[in-house]
Amino acid sequence: MMTISYFSIDSLVIKNIQDYCTSLFPLQGYGILAGQTHYITHFFPITNLNTCACSFEFDPRDYIETIKKLRDLQLEWIGIIHSHTLTDAAPSARDLTHWSYPEKSCWILSLKEVEFNLCAYYIKHGQAIPVIYEIL
Repeated sequence: MMTISYFSIDSLVIKNIQDYCTSLFPLQGYGILAGQTHYITHFFPITNLNTCACSFEFDPRDYIETIKKLRDLQLEWIGIIHSHTLTDAAPSARDLTHWSYPEKSCWILSLKEVEFNLCAYYIKHGQAIPVIYEIL
């Protein structure tokens, strides 16, 4: 699969992500980003089973239901988003070593400051590769 070097993301998707992640604070929010090719049009929250503020573990049932929704809506699974409540929007050491989706983009929303900070990456072989995106 070809790695896409830039994305477009719908502003409503970003608003939905911010609202969802803020509602879970101080725990991390988590979800799947979907759309067509490089355009992200949907955010699907996934329940975080981990009660530690510095990590996430998705609910397998939510995950399976979301994959079914993607198929039913004919959407491509483009990336995974999670929030960092206490740190910047950069992959943590845990993100770098435990990332299992090198073909998916990794999005991180930092809630550390009053202004939200959203960054996107690919994580391959323990290395973070920044990705450019535009908000539509």
